[in-house]
Amino acid sequence: MAQAHVGSELWSVGKAARALNANVHQGLHGEGFIYALASAAGLTASRPNLDLDGVDWQISASGPTGTYRSPRLDCQVKSKSQPDLRGGKYRVRLALESYNKIAGPGFQVPRFLFVVVVPPMASGYAECGHDSMRLGTAGYWLSMADFPPVSGDAGGVGSIVLEVPTMNLLTPTTLRALLIGDFEGASA
Repeated sequence: MAQAHVGSELWSVGKAARALNANVHQGLHGEGFIYALASAAGLTASRPNLDLDGVDWQISASGPTGTYRSPRLDCQVKSKSQPDLRGGKYRVRLALESYNKIAGPGFQVPRFLFVVVVPPMASGYAECGHDSMRLGTAGYWLSMADFPPVSGDAGGVGSIVLEVPTMNLLTPTTLRALLIGDFEGASA
């Protein structure tokens, strides 16, 4: 069996080696899914150096895009391997603190919740062939502008459940539409 040195660790090539715990690995795949989607859309994606404001990724276009110049959006990414799907909507629970960082009007840059439904096993995260790589499985969006922040003393509530419609599928086309505020084009 072939071996490779990665940093100071010796890895056996061909063996299933896991350097990350399952939750971290799942979250990394969800964020990588969003990065790959932005790249496919011809957009740039960058991460804030610290997550102080609830923003995992900033996605932008350079130069003019329709009537906008250099539009940008901010998103928080949540991944789910066992999603709660009810009536065409994924139910996602956010800690109140995380929710309040992205909810409501008044942000200069629009904020979204992106939910990436991932395969239950890490082995399904990416399938590679000679002519393509398929990332499992799909991402969805929810604009947070119309969701009011919740005060910290709201009856001892520590989290909030949001419903993300499956019709809000993230694709390169819908991501570009979200960037310029075209929610109808993003839901098509």
